[in-house]
Amino acid sequence: MNQTDTTSIGDVPAETTGASGLRPCWLLKSAKANKLGKHAEGGIHYQILTDSQRQDPSFRIVGNEGGGYFSKEVVAFGNVEACLATHPQEQPFPSKLLQTAFTGRSSNNAGFLAAILRAEGLLTLAPDTEGRHVISGDWAAWKASVLAEQGQPVESEPAGKEEKAGGNEAAASSADEKDPPRRGKK
Repeated sequence: MNQTDTTSIGDVPAETTGASGLRPCWLLKSAKANKLGKHAEGGIHYQILTDSQRQDPSFRIVGNEGGGYFSKEVVAFGNVEACLATHPQEQPFPSKLLQTAFTGRSSNNAGFLAAILRAEGLLTLAPDTEGRHVISGDWAAWKASVLAEQGQPVESEPAGKEEKAGGNEAAASSADEKDPPRRGKK
């Protein structure tokens, strides 16, 4: 017999099923966002998910065309809104303002999330500034629209691991890794 436990996605309660640690949710959208760096190539593959109650959408980075670590954790839209809650809407801001939406430590997380938010029309490039963003679009309308998507039922993996592009699992770094990378000669 399977027991149902309660865990959370960001600050939003969600169900987790049994010993597998997978939780049921709805995959609303899979898409690709262009990277934002001026020399960056490729894109960021992401999913928009929601819990079974369809109260709050969440983002999950699932792939990176090119190099760089990222966290595959599920980030609640409410956490993204909280990052920007006190920031003036017309004021440009750097991607690092979004870092607190994640529990993972990858320095790429915030920039990749900014790329996703731009692809979804929730951020735009700040005028006269390089690498900064301004809040745009109607966030409430976007949220209602994405939650209205039919989607498909899926189970998500536990969050918290960082992944490196290229599929080399041995090279993937854990968010808890303590040893710094070696530099220079032995």
